[in-house]
Amino acid sequence: MDQPSSDGRDFRLPGFRRTGRLFRWLGVLKSPPRMAREVIVEQGLTQPVEVGWDMVGVPHIQAATMRDALFAQGYLHGRERAFQMDLSRRLPAGRLAELLGESALPYDRFMRRLNLSHWAKEAPDTWSESTRQYAQSYVNGVNLAFAQTPLPPEHRFLKQPLLPWSLDDSNLLVYQLAWTLNTIWTAKWGYDQVQELAEIQEWLFGSLPDAPNLTIIPGTGQPFAWGSIGVGSNNWVVDGAHTKDGTPLLANDPHLMPQLPSIWYEMFVEGGSLAAFGVSLPGAPGIVIGQNRDIAWGVTNVDPDVQDLYRIRMNLDGVSYARDDQTGELTVRQEVLKVRGKPDQILTCYDSHVGPIIHQEQDGTKIALAWTGFQPLPIMQAIMGLNQAHDWETFVSALAKWWVPAQNFVYADRNGHIGYLCAGQIPTRNQGPYLGCADGNTRATEWTGTLDWSQMPRLFDPPQGYAISANNPVVGQTSDPYLFGRYSLGYRAARIESLIQAEALHDRDSFAKIQADVYSDPLYRIGQKLLQWGDLPDEWRNLIKSFDGQVTAESSVPTMLYLFMVSALPDSLKKVLDRPFFHDVEPSLPGTHPFPERFWGLLGERIGPLVLDRWDQIDLGRAIEEATKSGIMVLGPEMSQWTWGKAHQAEVFHPFIQVKLLKPLFGRRSLPMSGDLYTPQQAAFALDPQLPWPRMVAFMPSYRQIMAPAHPSDSVAVHLTGQSGHPLSPHYDNLLIPYLTGQYYAIGPGMDTQSWFVLKPKT
Repeated sequence: MDQPSSDGRDFRLPGFRRTGRLFRWLGVLKSPPRMAREVIVEQGLTQPVEVGWDMVGVPHIQAATMRDALFAQGYLHGRERAFQMDLSRRLPAGRLAELLGESALPYDRFMRRLNLSHWAKEAPDTWSESTRQYAQSYVNGVNLAFAQTPLPPEHRFLKQPLLPWSLDDSNLLVYQLAWTLNTIWTAKWGYDQVQELAEIQEWLFGSLPDAPNLTIIPGTGQPFAWGSIGVGSNNWVVDGAHTKDGTPLLANDPHLMPQLPSIWYEMFVEGGSLAAFGVSLPGAPGIVIGQNRDIAWGVTNVDPDVQDLYRIRMNLDGVSYARDDQTGELTVRQEVLKVRGKPDQILTCYDSHVGPIIHQEQDGTKIALAWTGFQPLPIMQAIMGLNQAHDWETFVSALAKWWVPAQNFVYADRNGHIGYLCAGQIPTRNQGPYLGCADGNTRATEWTGTLDWSQMPRLFDPPQGYAISANNPVVGQTSDPYLFGRYSLGYRAARIESLIQAEALHDRDSFAKIQADVYSDPLYRIGQKLLQWGDLPDEWRNLIKSFDGQVTAESSVPTMLYLFMVSALPDSLKKVLDRPFFHDVEPSLPGTHPFPERFWGLLGERIGPLVLDRWDQIDLGRAIEEATKSGIMVLGPEMSQWTWGKAHQAEVFHPFIQVKLLKPLFGRRSLPMSGDLYTPQQAAFALDPQLPWPRMVAFMPSYRQIMAPAHPSDSVAVHLTGQSGHPLSPHYDNLLIPYLTGQYYAIGPGMDTQSWFVLKPKT
């Protein structure tokens, strides 16, 4: 029986080698293909391109032109991440079931209603001719890799072909990322469902006066984090007055679902006017987060008010409806869903004047969704411009085309300037924001336009010498315009600011410590409140009294306190949170549908400050007793053994880990995780008590970068898991240990490339 290596550095599961040998013998698994020293390209390449690799598998592309560089980028993506790319285009298109079978149908049905494939097909109409050429060159590179490289192991197991890549597929990735990062509609649906329950509504949507009073743009009034998200990312930038070498420093760690392989592919792409490094999105050209010769940038999600739900009361025919004094009519679409191993299914979809119908209530009333993503998006144009920007003005100009998903960009350049920009398209309304479901039978609730680009919040060389975003509110309520949104409560942003202010001068090491920080202010304060209660059981008291707020994997106190917080919630609230998200959807494993399974996600990071705010209303004795029983049931009788790393883990997800026979090959051991909902190193997880233990981390840092625009060779980064998508490759999981132990590697000009190959046009 296979065992992990004795030094603990092998995250492979028991049975990995045996399973690999079995499938090799059966002929369905082959070793990763070796890269030839020279690859001849029949067409699509104008001049030779050199590609070098560093020790961890990060490539450096050196080409004479930008088109050739992007061709090579597409080739590497297609060679290393073909199955991941195939899944990524199928998710937003609602085409998973034809690859994975009928278990994926619930996901496909919902995504077909959104009709994102239609908009992805039209997106190139928003691009310049040069962007079209760049994107097509990238696509040509992908398809060369698809043609030259053996079928990915997953496709061999499924006995499914790998279809060619297209511009539409690259665009679909943009829409998928945008969909996952725009979630305010789920909070609006939750608000609608509890409108008659005033007490529950206050728990889930009321103000929290004790939460950190911190906006990204200072001096804009009191922030309001409505329906707070509980997940997110961090980025910050400081000017030269705050660093040891006198030049700006920029950090970013976007928090996303842990995946195998990583959602990102690190690389340095150089050719013509392009010389950018950082992380790319397999399936799309360019660098999404990173640095070029002149500037560095990082992103976090905004999740502003870019979605509205409309309740449309239908006429008796079920298709027409009143629209003030006129009649509206739904457009009907018939979608064919192909299912692996099963007959095709026909899905009838409906589109209204405000957007697609996503749900029907029991009385026949239909719920429509309006979203800024339902249009051709010029994001590819924005990325090409961003990668070539050389100063603040060209940076801002490029991001004018970044419409969806809205993002907080921090900025630094080699000349010493820093900045912040909220980039995205924000709709305007006559009366708003619309909480719950707006009236879909009147024109009065329809959007009136979008905010002018010049009105979007920004900072350039702010007087405090730094800018921070951690999904906290962009502006306060006295700002004009005021950006309503589903924001984080600001605990991470406040902690990052305190750590920036705690040191006079920063460097890469101090930034790395901030990214690894696991201090949780709400958890510390709850522990202190419990210590003040005279009837606290001795076992609880003895463990909590040494707790300093550091949410480490070795401590049992975070486990105890989260069990306590859930137990402290009133039964009336728990009953509402247990409801299925839609009346006709059976809750299943998280991720089965492209929306929450239950309403527990509405609580999220509100739980800590709510418990603190309503301390006097809690039956402490009952809550402690319930928490103790729950802990014993799932973690054993010894509280000191309820370590956070045992209760709170990350399972890096690959679709095949759901298949018992394949999990040892494609999966890896769960990672004991430090951090919680409030720590800069956030490791967000579901509070739903119906989910099994250990509780799996849903969002965590997917990538960490520390960029020095004045000294590009000093820029460093690391991402989760590894570069390769092949489970037998040494680069499939080689970054797990560096990631967990806080190591970074040089990226960009500081890379030490150790092996090379050449893409060469046929002469």
